[in-house]
Amino acid sequence: MYESEKEYNVGYDRFKLKDNPFRPALPLSPEDIIWLGTDRLKTQIEKRIMLAMRTSSSRVILNWGDYGNGKTYTAAYYSRTRRLKELSDKLSVSPAKSIKVCLPRTSKNIVQAFWRALLGQIRFDDIISGFKQLKKIFKDDFDKIVAANSDDNLIGQLFITVANESESQKTDDIKNYFYSDKTETMLKQSDVPPGISDDEQVVNLISTIFNCLTYKKKIYSAILLWIDEFENIDTVRKSDADRFAAFLKQLTDKSPNNLNIFLNFTPKKFLALEDLSVYLGEALLNRAKLKIRFDAPSADEAADYLRALLNHPSYRTEEKPENKFCPFSEELVTYILQHIGRLSIRKINEVFSIILEMALIEETKEITIDFVETIKEEIISWED
Repeated sequence: MYESEKEYNVGYDRFKLKDNPFRPALPLSPEDIIWLGTDRLKTQIEKRIMLAMRTSSSRVILNWGDYGNGKTYTAAYYSRTRRLKELSDKLSVSPAKSIKVCLPRTSKNIVQAFWRALLGQIRFDDIISGFKQLKKIFKDDFDKIVAANSDDNLIGQLFITVANESESQKTDDIKNYFYSDKTETMLKQSDVPPGISDDEQVVNLISTIFNCLTYKKKIYSAILLWIDEFENIDTVRKSDADRFAAFLKQLTDKSPNNLNIFLNFTPKKFLALEDLSVYLGEALLNRAKLKIRFDAPSADEAADYLRALLNHPSYRTEEKPENKFCPFSEELVTYILQHIGRLSIRKINEVFSIILEMALIEETKEITIDFVETIKEEIISWED
């Protein structure tokens, strides 16, 4: 649990706010992460998520749209807040496990880097806890279930071992094996195979985890794997891009149930949506039958977003103003939105944050059109 920072921020109370709601980065506390997109987009995403919770087929979903319209934030929102728990309660199913990983583009070993980043998000102890829960549920059938859901006998045996309460030392050895924190000699002494040496082993390891922990939807109803900044696939060497695409295809082949991969993709000048087949291959791209478009908000949607954010309990003081855009007037909101060019959630946050902070710096009593005109040079995206 993180301690809220709201009580330490002073000055915003003059605007009937606890803090600046237009944050440039994600809050540290999960309690402070709130939905920052349109209701239309949220509905579309949650329909996909609830479909994953209710059904067993694995899917590749392509999230695409211009920079600044919430793809990264969406992945964080569904990975770090209680929203998935609320959705699973609504459907009376086990919760889904959501994991956000950025495309590794600077590593010399793109697959190993992805695995270590993934492991950092799942947490080894949660994996072990999940396998132990599975053993309690299925008891005598547990070994057969793990074997049937693993494409590698050694890896299957590792997970059977870690589910054994009496094997605490062996579990520590396997943890070191996962993280590659022991030498080959030490691993052999512990009767643990000498490291995850190739891409197929990584696939077998990840698919065993996903297949077993979603078996009969007992531990998790679905795995939601968000791969962020996927457009950077064009910045890695062609051999690495091909290798990663082959890895993802193998992962979907060996995890036929309950795995939902969300690829966050921002089109570039020289990389359009239709160009993805060059990097993913036709076989994998053909599996991306579901697409979610992160469109730029309309002026009305932007106004609705501002109204909701400014009045969220995390930011609005107990003194509720009649003006729902306070400390901005509705006229001022319209004026600002008309002068900042093509809208995006990120740009809206940046512009209104600057205006709010400049109002504090200048100690202005009221934020008006005249005041914004005096500071417009501070706003990079301002258009006269």
